Amino acid sequence: MCYTARPLEERMAYIWHGLLVSGVSQVGGGLAKLLVTQNELYRSLALAKYDDLLQAASKDPAMMIYLNTVDSTKEHPNENYARELMELFSMGEGNYTEDDVRESARAFTGWRFSRPTERPPEGMSPEEVQEWRDQQIAAWQPSFYLQAKLHDSGTKTFLGKTGSFGGEDIVAIIMEQPAAGRFIVRRLFRELAYRDPDEAVIERLIGVWNSSGHSVREVVRAILVSDEFYSTRAYRGLVRSPVEFIVGAVRGLEIETNFPNLAAATPMDQQLFNPPNVAGWPGGASWLSSGTFFARLNFLDTSLFPKGKPVAIPTLTSQGTAESVVDEALRRLVDGSIPAASRAALIGF
Repeated sequence: MCYTARPLEERMAYIWHGLLVSGVSQVGGGLAKLLVTQNELYRSLALAKYDDLLQAASKDPAMMIYLNTVDSTKEHPNENYARELMELFSMGEGNYTEDDVRESARAFTGWRFSRPTERPPEGMSPEEVQEWRDQQIAAWQPSFYLQAKLHDSGTKTFLGKTGSFGGEDIVAIIMEQPAAGRFIVRRLFRELAYRDPDEAVIERLIGVWNSSGHSVREVVRAILVSDEFYSTRAYRGLVRSPVEFIVGAVRGLEIETNFPNLAAATPMDQQLFNPPNVAGWPGGASWLSSGTFFARLNFLDTSLFPKGKPVAIPTLTSQGTAESVVDEALRRLVDGSIPAASRAALIGF
């Protein structure tokens, strides 16, 4: 995120990571590789049609473990993914019934993904077995498949339609719903501009969503060139997450780092690949409290003054006067816009 030449792509991968969530604490440390695979998936489909992204996320191994699809059978359909698919990933509350949850859960039964070879060769020592298993995990490329004997192929009624639906059909029906477009364009606008858009803005973006075949690229383009995006309402309208705070500091000051203090984001209440729950991070003003605010200051102290010595920041140290140092820092970090008294205090410091 800090050094990419494609920052919008990384931004979108980060947005999907906070919406179509999975957590390593539930997936399991031994399968942490699956969270990396999921992240690569979100990057590859960052600006694709949302239909394609949601279909792919539904079959993603980390997601299947996180929301228990991988354990769902026709005798015991697990409703976790079916519920969150509608409530948090596509339509929002109030746009489906409990019957829709139960019926759609049946459609995802029997969904599985390939596993690495589990039985090591005989005669290995415990150390050799562990090394062998590590190698198997490293080489493993999981692939989705349907285990027919565990799948409920019967007739289902979902969101007013009836048929022998599979999970792919459920996602496709959801994406036909007007509520899905409204939900996604609102989420994208809230992530990129400000959190409480007017309905007129949403209606205009829904028009782009429909005319483009649900293209995330075109909706994002429409947001980024809109008058609202450049309005005073949007200017400084969002609280940066801890990750955005760190990335903004590194990119803005052009700092070279191998991130020895990246774990400092955790006291700020954010740990990538491990959101607090299936709803992701709540964001907004919830990022700021007395504790997390000082955690941000501590991060800056440890990053800019390791062992008490300041890190060289060429973009600032190349300036000739206190005034030019302060003005360049202000230009890079806060658009140069602060009260005169604050600028004077910084120059004095």
